[in-house]
Amino acid sequence: MDDHTSPHVEALIRQGWETAHSITAHLDGLRDATPNPDEEVAPYDKYIPINQQRIKRIRKSLAKQGLSPALQDAVRGVKAGTKMLVLNEFWCGDGAQILPVHEAMVHASEGKLEVRALMRDKHVDVMDLFLTNGGRAIPKTVLLDEGLQVLGTWGPRPEEAMALVKRIKSDPAIAHTYSQEVHKWYTQDKQQNIQAELAVLLGHAQGA
Repeated sequence: MDDHTSPHVEALIRQGWETAHSITAHLDGLRDATPNPDEEVAPYDKYIPINQQRIKRIRKSLAKQGLSPALQDAVRGVKAGTKMLVLNEFWCGDGAQILPVHEAMVHASEGKLEVRALMRDKHVDVMDLFLTNGGRAIPKTVLLDEGLQVLGTWGPRPEEAMALVKRIKSDPAIAHTYSQEVHKWYTQDKQQNIQAELAVLLGHAQGA
């Protein structure tokens, strides 16, 4: 759905925002999560332990190195009250690679930016406002102004990674390797493409 201005849609976004947890609480929740061993009930929980290692490593790296200069400038230039609502799940590998950057943006924003995360599977009504090619792809980042009006969206992954996955999935002989290859790409990229594209997104929320 492209029209985010109807009263019904605005109410859904507001309800989602009020329900969502802070980005730090979300990442801490992933860090402390205990996967359900029953794959029939929770088939994707088997990915949680590796995601816990990912966020630990990336949080440490971002704390040490900081954000790129371009993203730092973009974050500090947003209007006060700017918000991001991120739809995610703990089992999502892309989310583990990406969301620590969102947390670092909050720390760098000097109070101007607030980021909250919402669990997709419990809030599909909100998720369905922000589909990617008709699918509920996550993580999906929704940029909002102070009044919760939609300024732009981003995700589920950087364009270069999207192209990589599309290329691999188009070849039946190697399609099963796409997850391994995209996470190899993330490791080599060190969150640089994520930061570059989020800086562009934040351009829609710049102050005077």
